[in-house]
Amino acid sequence: MKHFLRRYGPAVGVAAIFVGVFLVLLPSLLGRDAVRDHSALRKNLWGCAALAELCRRADPALRVEVLTRPLNDLSRVRGLLLILDPERPFTSSELREVVRWVEAGGVLVVAIEGPWDDPAAWGPSGAPGYLDLTTALGLAVVDTETRRAEATPARGSAFAEGVRRVAIHTRYVVAPLTQDRAEALVTHGADDVTPELVADGQPIMVSFRHGRGQVLFSSDAEMFANAMLGKEDNVQFAANLLWGRAEGGAVYFDEVHHGSGVGAAAGSVPDRAALDRALFVAAVGIGVFLVGRSIRFGAPVPVFDSRRRTAMEYVEALAGLFRRGQANQWALEKIVLAFRHRLAPGVGLPPTAEAGSLAAALAERRGLPPAETLALLSDVEEAVDRAPVGGRRLAELVARMTGLEERANARPLRRPTPAQQGRAPGDE
Repeated sequence: MKHFLRRYGPAVGVAAIFVGVFLVLLPSLLGRDAVRDHSALRKNLWGCAALAELCRRADPALRVEVLTRPLNDLSRVRGLLLILDPERPFTSSELREVVRWVEAGGVLVVAIEGPWDDPAAWGPSGAPGYLDLTTALGLAVVDTETRRAEATPARGSAFAEGVRRVAIHTRYVVAPLTQDRAEALVTHGADDVTPELVADGQPIMVSFRHGRGQVLFSSDAEMFANAMLGKEDNVQFAANLLWGRAEGGAVYFDEVHHGSGVGAAAGSVPDRAALDRALFVAAVGIGVFLVGRSIRFGAPVPVFDSRRRTAMEYVEALAGLFRRGQANQWALEKIVLAFRHRLAPGVGLPPTAEAGSLAAALAERRGLPPAETLALLSDVEEAVDRAPVGGRRLAELVARMTGLEERANARPLRRPTPAQQGRAPGDE
């Protein structure tokens, strides 16, 4: 395992980083965003960028403007104002300005997403961000706890032309405000509110007049989302809703209550999905570069270990050199010479003594069988003279010499007789 990590650790680390980045960016790569709002700047499933693009393409003279400042001053806004799925709460000055703007002749379209559909709709105060706006307009959003997937235009609706069904995704309906009417900035009776879109007889979108302007309020912002706009007759319904009400040739999208920075230029807020895709491309480029740098063309580079080597490692290394260099013959000569240097002086003979003399001396002084010793010395000399020597033959001869030397050392040394001393001058 250590060898594997030491050899392939960098490659495994690069792969792990690549997989981690891919998993982090996977939701954006699939067109999903962790921020579930219906911003006109987002191209994910829940964004409304397709609706803004529809306005641009359907009528070249129609402008699409993005509001990134608080709605405290709408004097320059001329046309249609869309507040889709607001998540940030409205200030009292913004509420008064929106109501005044409608009263002066503006057309306001509000579409919310219920807090149980979008957890981000809960504001810091524990109430949905759209609640103050809904109350100011004299309306209430009611949870029916029944999910509805489609709605139809109400009888007599001004937006029914070419529309049979509208795809929705909500369990909320709209009703006139019956409580806290003192908080309402717009007061109207039940007969003043006209249903425009209904599901199972319950109003999903209503409209009412206020002063010279008009308010259209929907309890489902999902019908305008990118993923839903192409379903059923949603495009036609959106066209009926927008065309003819954009005075001054402009449609305004409120982005302040989606979290766009105050003071940012219109359209300057980047799409998170596009940013994540750019990061993903950069991560892929870095990964390819690192993998490319780690590839070597040629023989693998040996891994050096800085630890101290043991004696056996040196022996194995030297044996490997012998095997690769076909040095068996040289090794045998060195081993035989060392063997004679250890045995011959112990019996009073020089290392270069003949095999017969050395065998006789070992028999007299150490008690070794002379025939065995002579056969070994003869085999060794024959192997030295006849090259090459195989690895098995070398191992066999070394084993025999080692065994003979061990038996010679294990037996006591015999003192020579006077006759032997005469044959071997100089020996005690």
